[in-house]
Amino acid sequence: MERREKVNAIKSLAVSSGRMISMDPESWGEHRLDALESELQEFLAQLPEEVRDEYEDKYIGKYKEWLYAMSRCVSQMVTGAGGWTAAKLRRKQKNDQYERNARERLDKWAEKVIKRCNRQERMTGWAEVERLQEKLDSLTAAQEMMKAANRIIRNKNLAEVEKVDELVALGHSEQDAIHLMEPDFCGRIGYADYALRNNLATIKDTEAKIKRHAAMAERARGGDEVHEYKWGKLVVAFGDERYRFIFDGKPAPNVISLMKSNAFKWSPSNSAWQRQITVNAKYAVKRMIEQLNNM
Repeated sequence: MERREKVNAIKSLAVSSGRMISMDPESWGEHRLDALESELQEFLAQLPEEVRDEYEDKYIGKYKEWLYAMSRCVSQMVTGAGGWTAAKLRRKQKNDQYERNARERLDKWAEKVIKRCNRQERMTGWAEVERLQEKLDSLTAAQEMMKAANRIIRNKNLAEVEKVDELVALGHSEQDAIHLMEPDFCGRIGYADYALRNNLATIKDTEAKIKRHAAMAERARGGDEVHEYKWGKLVVAFGDERYRFIFDGKPAPNVISLMKSNAFKWSPSNSAWQRQITVNAKYAVKRMIEQLNNM
């Protein structure tokens, strides 16, 4: 799916986010989508090519969380100044803060991803396994915390004050604990099912990456794999976790185009077109070899 298609897929949510804060929610929604596409372009340009697809989807997911938070906000210009009791004003202030927090989480997450991915490009072998294991430990702890929080929030035998106390004991701030017990725009309380599913999917993905990187670190002890062809060779460099195409002489323009279209970059230090070893890269290499052999 193309980027604009992914962006347009959340149009209804973008429009919904402006229904209570804009006199023209349709235009508001279009503006939010244009802003998302612009932000994505700037964000992805700072990441290695091989991880852009993965983080494009994740950025959109974080942006959706911000739009959900925004949909709870209300503007007096839209609703009118009447009927605003002290309780309603307090709820408005809380929802406004919730929206600001959601945007701040998105921005901080994007900043961390950019730093981590550009550092990660240089991490291979057991160092990468160690980094991923730390990530897995954090994700697993978060999963257990969300499940425990939901059990507390849905416990009918506990008073609201007791629930807040137990949530704080889990590690939440008092403000976050109160927010968790407030129904969202769908009437859900606590951590939504999609949050648990998304985190669990990330856990499984991280476990698979640990297994893959550990296997490559083990195989690196036996040296690189070299596959000879009439046009040159493919080197599977397990130590650097890279596929490398090395040609006999300068490749033709159509070959260079093939490399670039499959996210391979020229490495002057290795005199090779290379890409990180991933599942997607494995299938790309297989297709590329067939094409090169038929040229």
